[in-house]
Amino acid sequence: MAEAFLQVVLENLTSFLKGELVLLFGFQNEFQRLSSMFSTIKAVLEDAQEKQLNDKPLENWLHKLNAATYEVDDILDEYKTKATQFKQSEYGRYHPKVIAFHHKVGKMMKEMIKTLDAIAEERRNFHLHEKIIEKQAARRETGFVLTEPEVYGRDKEKDEIVKILINNVSDAQELPVLPIVGMGGLGKTTLAQMVFNDQRVTEHFYPKIWVCVSGDFDEKRLIKAIVESIEQKSLGDMDLSPFQKKLQELLNGKKYLLVLDDVWNEDQEKWDNLRAVLKVGASGASVLTTTRSEKVGSIMGTLKPYELSNLSQEDCGCCL
Repeated sequence: MAEAFLQVVLENLTSFLKGELVLLFGFQNEFQRLSSMFSTIKAVLEDAQEKQLNDKPLENWLHKLNAATYEVDDILDEYKTKATQFKQSEYGRYHPKVIAFHHKVGKMMKEMIKTLDAIAEERRNFHLHEKIIEKQAARRETGFVLTEPEVYGRDKEKDEIVKILINNVSDAQELPVLPIVGMGGLGKTTLAQMVFNDQRVTEHFYPKIWVCVSGDFDEKRLIKAIVESIEQKSLGDMDLSPFQKKLQELLNGKKYLLVLDDVWNEDQEKWDNLRAVLKVGASGASVLTTTRSEKVGSIMGTLKPYELSNLSQEDCGCCL
């Protein structure tokens, strides 16, 4: 029971953290910390539930965890309800009641983190064994094919990005990286697809490669995906080094375009490792990336991030 509900709340937190509300109204770090704490506790939960029948203190610990899980679920529901109301109002995040909302949520989050810290620390008293969780969360996937039959309101942005890629970076001494940054739902992936399929881009760059990164910024997986995209065939598993060598052979001296869609990685070292392998192309070879995070944009970008804004009211009307 406790494990099943904790899993539901953990999935709700994960989904919520990828959404727009937390970017608009704050507490992203706090919710991320709650998610991490739940993940840590979940690893020993199966063992705890097996042992609780013969261990009263352990049973009490599970009751405390269950109560805390329901409390986090309530906090999440209240946050989403209030934030959605603010977002839909004419004031948006500048609603006069947002300050009081921040104060209330901040107080609840502080108390909740303190409670979960104590629960996480108490688990050490029971010498519980971690269970290997084989089930992995589904990873979002995107491709370069433009799925929308007609896209409104982004022609200007597409034209600007195409010109940046073709004209403004041709003499750059380092691998140019242009991040498209914006909150969820603005159409960053669709805009990147429009750029990728533009005739000017097709004539200027070769090869063109599209890789959906999502939450898994693993160097070996990404290099393998890039190689498979270029060669148009699946590859077996190898060590990292042969993949690196193969990719550099394929990109050496080429004016390629690599699109890395939906990037969440904020680890500078991981990006530096991948970028070092990519720096073998011809002058003008470029990377275009999409992300919701300004920090990701600053870590990856060598060019000024292209910040995507909302569609105009006129263009929104065309979409209806």
